[in-house]
Amino acid sequence: RDNDVRGSILSIKNMNVSNVSVIECNKGSIRSNHYHYKDWHYMYVLSGCINYFFCDLKLKNIEFLKVMKNQIIFTPSMEIHCTHFPVKTTLVVCSKNKRDQTNYEKDTKRVNFINDSNLEYYLKKYS
Repeated sequence: RDNDVRGSILSIKNMNVSNVSVIECNKGSIRSNHYHYKDWHYMYVLSGCINYFFCDLKLKNIEFLKVMKNQIIFTPSMEIHCTHFPVKTTLVVCSKNKRDQTNYEKDTKRVNFINDSNLEYYLKKYS
C-alpha cells in the first residue's frame, strides 16, 4: 500500500486481466464448487471473510484458508475451489478471461465439492 498526505493506493494486481468484478455474497452462501480449464483469478476481500477450500482434480489433498478483509488469494486454473461466506462479504475479483456467460461456462467445470450436507464437517476438520 502506498501512502502519502493525500491518502493511499492499494494495487490489487499489476498484470493484464480481462475482467474485474465486484461480487457481493450473502451470509451462509456457498459459491464456486468448480475449476477452470484456463482461467485464473485473484479475489480481494473488501469486507467480510471467506472460508476457502481448494484441492486437486481428484478431490485429494483438500486444503483450507480463512481469507480475511484486505487479504487477496489466487485461484489457478485446474484447481477445484469453493468459497463459503460465514458473514456478508464483498470481493473484487480480477480474472484472466472475460466474464460473459458464454466464455465463463465454456471454461468452467462444476463439481459437487462443498455443499450444505458436508460444510460443517469440513469447517470442523480444517478450521
